[in-house]
Amino acid sequence: MAEATEAGGVPHRDKALLRREKIVSAARRLFIANGFHATGVAQIAKESGIAVGQIYRDFSSKEAIVAQIVRADCMDFLAPESLCAGIRSGDPEFVWTWLADFIRPEPDESDPLFAEIVAESARNERIAAIFEDTREDVRGTMLAALTALIPGDAFAERRCALTDVITATALGLMQHRFLSPAEDTDRAAALVLRMIRHEVAAMQAEAAAG
Repeated sequence: MAEATEAGGVPHRDKALLRREKIVSAARRLFIANGFHATGVAQIAKESGIAVGQIYRDFSSKEAIVAQIVRADCMDFLAPESLCAGIRSGDPEFVWTWLADFIRPEPDESDPLFAEIVAESARNERIAAIFEDTREDVRGTMLAALTALIPGDAFAERRCALTDVITATALGLMQHRFLSPAEDTDRAAALVLRMIRHEVAAMQAEAAAG
């Protein structure tokens, strides 16, 4: 059965996807420029050129748009496919490079927006639910990286603990760079990475000793 198309030959499904992407892109620009709270759906409609009613048909709420932004940014940041390829290659330095980028990513214009959304999650249950969903993606990807460096069931609990330490520290360093000179954050990130290497090396030594 042929797929339904618009008059211009664009499938309905593709047109809906493009419209949603346009809404999310407009919302991101406004959230970055004005903040999450100061941006309403009417402003997103004006910026995107898409009617308010249509936005609510595509997204149930402003928080649903935020969820789409967070999920997309999370996947771009984690680059799980690239990490998996590096793990399959058997090159531990690839994994270490991925970890270093996780701990101290390059500054991005959307960083203040992410920080605002994190703060909002403490008082908004819907935003908190978004981060809970994303947290599982982050944990799963981080555990895959650490398992490549420290395989074996004997270290499962310590890998989980190290995952929590790394993710919490990375979030703290992101906040740190808003308040401190870049070189201070770089020094802190380098120290954190050395501490992680030390912990991983200790587990690897235990594994080698049997």
